[in-house]
Amino acid sequence: MDEVTLKRLRLLPVAAALLLAVGLVWWLKTPNIQVLTFTAGSKDGLYHRLALQIKSVVESNHDDIIINLVSSAGSRENIARLDKDESQLALVQNDSVGGTPVRSLAALYPEVLHLLCRSNSNIHSLADLSGKRVGIGAPNSGTEQITTNLLAFANVAEESDPSRASFSTSLRQLRAGKLDAAFFLTGLGTPAIGEALTDPQLALAPIHSKPRDDVPAEIQAHTFTKGFRVHYPHVSPQTIPLMTYKGRPSEPVPSMGVQAVLVCQKNVNADVIERITRTLFEQRAVLSQKEPAFSALSEAAAQADLQFPLHIGAENYYLRNEPSFLRANAELIALAITVILLIWSILTWIRRWYEQRRKNQIDTYYQAVEDIICRLHDGTDLKEINELENELLKIRQRASGELVKEQLAANESYIIYQNMLNGCQTMLVRMREKIQASSEKDA
Repeated sequence: MDEVTLKRLRLLPVAAALLLAVGLVWWLKTPNIQVLTFTAGSKDGLYHRLALQIKSVVESNHDDIIINLVSSAGSRENIARLDKDESQLALVQNDSVGGTPVRSLAALYPEVLHLLCRSNSNIHSLADLSGKRVGIGAPNSGTEQITTNLLAFANVAEESDPSRASFSTSLRQLRAGKLDAAFFLTGLGTPAIGEALTDPQLALAPIHSKPRDDVPAEIQAHTFTKGFRVHYPHVSPQTIPLMTYKGRPSEPVPSMGVQAVLVCQKNVNADVIERITRTLFEQRAVLSQKEPAFSALSEAAAQADLQFPLHIGAENYYLRNEPSFLRANAELIALAITVILLIWSILTWIRRWYEQRRKNQIDTYYQAVEDIICRLHDGTDLKEINELENELLKIRQRASGELVKEQLAANESYIIYQNMLNGCQTMLVRMREKIQASSEKDA
């Protein structure tokens, strides 16, 4: 084997190490792609258009998230797919019946129930639907769910001729005269509704049992929906405002609605859901320009009255600006500290006052003992010595009694008093002995 070959063989481990290092760096930098299936409604419906815009802004802002859209019959089918883990994201109505895997990200906008009817069908209330051909939404759709319950509540379910078809099919049948009326649960300003109302043969009917011209539409909507909510709790009163659709309606129309909610499967990564939720609000202006329904998006409304609990990732986003416990309760904590310091100051003052009071008491015993010492002199006789000893005994007894009652403290001051007392007693004994010795000498 020649020298050149040997050199090449020696370089092989180096080359292999370099390739391994490059591969490792590439692997570390390659993002972990998250592919999510997003089930929306039919391709000609508002759900699908909203899902397209959400997909666009999320993928534009996150290279590691890919969203695949799939069409569906509507809200009920979307919920079923989440329950079966066949999709990870969906748009559903807040009144949808779903299982434990469903979690909310945000309520996007209110879906308002529109009752379109042919002008010659003489339909002015729900009661007028009796015996009529009525479109109630696509099978397994949210529209079918709320409409079926509504007609049963209004006692016209068995007296009408229901037709189940998609949004676009129901509109075509209505315009062709194959239906007398049809329900459409959609956001205010939906272009398809506006286009349909350009036909003078079609009109919006109030969703009410017996509408009254002398009562404002908002009050009628509130009154009727309040009764319906007893049986169907997730609806809210809504009103289709004046001239919402190119000059129509000519006056507000009472109605009801439910929130359209972006939901997900509970097992989706929390970080992914937090980033999707953040993107919704950060890109709200962009989304609103593409679809007006997004203009109702707000953080307060997005979390209100949700049937399905928030996903932990969405909750993390909403709580991002929540103050800590200390910040949230700073004033209360400061007040508590102030009160504690005030109480501590009062207790300290009381303690010092009490100790001073005790000190003042022991001082009186100091003075009493000092007075006895001062009364000792060369001319003192045995009678006076006896009197002084009796006074000293009384001082001792009083001080001992106050000590037992804890009116005096057994501290250094008391020890000094005892030393003075004992010293005085010794002086009296010596003075007695001196007098007695002097008396014996004189005798």
